This record gives sequence, C-alpha cells and structure tokens, in this order.
Amino acid sequence: MSIWHPKSNENSLKLLLKDIPDCNWAPCIELSVGGLTEVAFSRNHHHLLLIISSSGRGVLDCLSGEIIARDYEEYGNWYDSVGLTCAGIGPLSGEILSIAGLCGGGLPMYNRYGEALERVSPEWPLEILIWCPPGKSALIASHKEGCLRLANDYFRCVGFSWGGELIISATSSDITVWKRQG
Repeated sequence: MSIWHPKSNENSLKLLLKDIPDCNWAPCIELSVGGLTEVAFSRNHHHLLLIISSSGRGVLDCLSGEIIARDYEEYGNWYDSVGLTCAGIGPLSGEILSIAGLCGGGLPMYNRYGEALERVSPEWPLEILIWCPPGKSALIASHKEGCLRLANDYFRCVGFSWGGELIISATSSDITVWKRQG
C-alpha cells in the first residue's frame, strides 16, 4: 500500500506548470470593484456583465469598459444567493442571470471554439488561470503545448462569456477581462 505524500504531489504539479508561458494577450479591461461578491454574463447580450458588490449592482460593457447602469441597493428580492440568480438592471432589466462568485455558481469553462480554462492551485488559495487551445490541457504533460498562463490571483470566479468571446477573472476587489484572439 502506498502512502500519499502531499509535498511530493505539490512539487510534481509545480514542475508540470513551470514551463507554461505567460499569455501575450493584453487584458482589455481592468476594473477595481470593492466588495465584489458575484458576477453574471448576460445570455442575451454576451458582452454585458452584471457585477454584484456590497454596494449594489452595475452593468459593465466589456467591449467599451464603461459602466452603463448602476444601482446602490445592497440586497433585495432581486438577489437569490441559494438559487444563484439575480435580476438584471438597465439594459439587462427583465433578464434573470445565473451568478457566480462568493455563494457558488460558475461561468462556462469551455467555449464554442473548443478552448478551455483551467484553474490550478499548487499553492492554494493562490490560483493560476490557464487558457488552453482545443484538445489541450496544462495538466497533461504530453498535451500542454499552446497553453498560456493568463493570471495568478485569489479568484472569486473565472470563466468565458456565454458567447465565448470574452474571458473574465474576478476577485473580491477587481475584474479583468480578456477578448478572444483571432
């Protein structure tokens, strides 16, 4: 019977990820959001992101970088932390969005182009966000060619927009958005 040794597995993961190059994509948006709790991409307007924080909701246009709607109501019947949904505001009024963040939930980790995102934590709770081309994985030595390291942080959530053109990473204090290349 073998005994699991956490340090040896941790070192193996670090070695596997050591040669994953940094991504050459420049983030198209970097935005500070104090007290961020959840985010949600619209399924109807793939470039619009609902941001929920301790001071209300805002709608970010991920193409222009502008906040195009804002309210300051901290919590109300528009927010369901158990059902992981939130009512939209501004151009998202009338839409119920699936939220991801502090209470759980998730954004798509794959897109229609076959690209994938992987979250890896060899030094948990610090995570590495890795973009992988179709059919590749940073966690399989023989399949990691083309994988790129996007960011290292203490993520609240990460994922693709529903249309697959945007990638977001969110922490408790900021949001970074990348636009798909090519």
